[in-house]
This record gives sequence, structure tokens and C-alpha cells, in this order.
Amino acid sequence: MKYQKELELLQNTVAKLFEETEKETKEVSFKDMNEVVTSSDLYIEQELIKAIKNNFPEDHFHSEEFNKNTVIKDRTWIIDPIDGTSNYVNRLDLFVNQVAFYDKGEIVLSFINVPRAHKTFYAIKGEGAFLNGKKIHTTSSESKNKLMSLVGISHQTNKSKEHFFDLIDYASLNNVKVRMLGSLGYELAATAEGSFVILYTDVTHFWDIAPGLLLIKEAGGIVVNEHAKQYALGDRHMFCFCDEKMRNHVVYSLT
Repeated sequence: MKYQKELELLQNTVAKLFEETEKETKEVSFKDMNEVVTSSDLYIEQELIKAIKNNFPEDHFHSEEFNKNTVIKDRTWIIDPIDGTSNYVNRLDLFVNQVAFYDKGEIVLSFINVPRAHKTFYAIKGEGAFLNGKKIHTTSSESKNKLMSLVGISHQTNKSKEHFFDLIDYASLNNVKVRMLGSLGYELAATAEGSFVILYTDVTHFWDIAPGLLLIKEAGGIVVNEHAKQYALGDRHMFCFCDEKMRNHVVYSLT
């Protein structure tokens, strides 16, 4: 298996670090735009970076708390210690610890830990997506009980929110139930697992996007931008579909 050592490091470290934070009282503070951060976020990111440096001393980092302005280049670890921190602070168990690994010009490894659900997702480029060691696949557009995930509708941004409202209209006309769970990493992993037929977000931070992006692709999902072209990190809008038929139907309906 490619990137076996990198995956094993994450498997042996990420969940353990989160468990260590559970033994302490978390401190809560606020960053720019009232974004919440906790002592757990800081501890997990710091200790994970230390562990990676001990094993791969020449590697680079792009992470939410301490390395948010770094350039992504070969052998870069993209880290979000807790995605869904507001959920975590408010005792809502929909949050994840997530990491992606960038090498040779693309995301090649992703790892998402869902602590409260005891779920561990990972994907390796070209080798599929897995949940607790078992291969997973996105659901089918033929499902009669369809769910859609929307992430970022309440975020303060200068981008238009029209895609959110267009998709809500689409959902109401096509018997699709809408969910807004508050953690993009959680919802991307759920899409890969088969929970959602559609996911849309205007979130663009690489640490939010990268782990789930590879997971969905390796699970068989389709990911495009607002121009219905293949999504690339840095695009302003991301649409994920469970299969090609779902993609075609939504794109046709919205144009």
C-alpha cells in the first residue's frame, strides 16, 4: 500500500491525542470573525505536528491554527485539529479531527476521525475509501430517501449565497431532505459513506476541504465547481454528487 507509514502514523496518533484532551477542561476563546477555538484544537495540532516531524522531519505543514498562511508543496500535511469546533463547544457530537497529505502535486491520503461515533475514515489515491477498515461507496441516485447537505450558508462572506437557495428550491421540488450539520469534514465523510446524494459548500479553506475531497472521490462520488468542471482546491464553490446521474440531473435543473 502506498503511503502506509504516513497512514499508520495518523492511525496511531490522531484519536489518541483527542482522547488526551478529554481528560482536561477545555478553554474556549475567539479568533477573527467570532470563530471559536479551544485548547483542544491547539493541543491536537501542536502534538500531531511534533509526531509528524519526528518521523518525517523534512515535511511541510498547512494547518488551521499555526500554519494557515503557508504554501502547499510536495509532502505537505494539511491539518484541521477539530472541524466543527462550534458543535464541539456546544456538546453537539458532529465534529471530526482530519488530515490530508499532499504529495506530487495532489492530495494522496486523507484521514478523518469521528470521535463520538467511533468511526475512522481514510482514503489513499487510487486505492479506495475506507471506514473502520471496510471499503465504502457513495449511495445511488436511485435512493427513494434522499438527503442533501449544505455547509456554510450562515458564514459571513462577500460571495453570493444564490447556490444555497437554488439547491433548497431543487430539494423542495424533488423530494430531497436538507441537512445542515455544522462540520464540513463530518458531512463530506458522511457523503462518502452514502448518507447524502448531494453536498454543496462555499467554504474554501484547504484544511476544511482536502481530507473529505479525496475521500469522496475514492468512494466513487463526483465533485465539480460552479461551472460544472472538475473541482480543484481553491475553487470558490464545491458541489459533490453521489453519482453521475445525480450530477447531471442537478446541473440540468439549475441551468
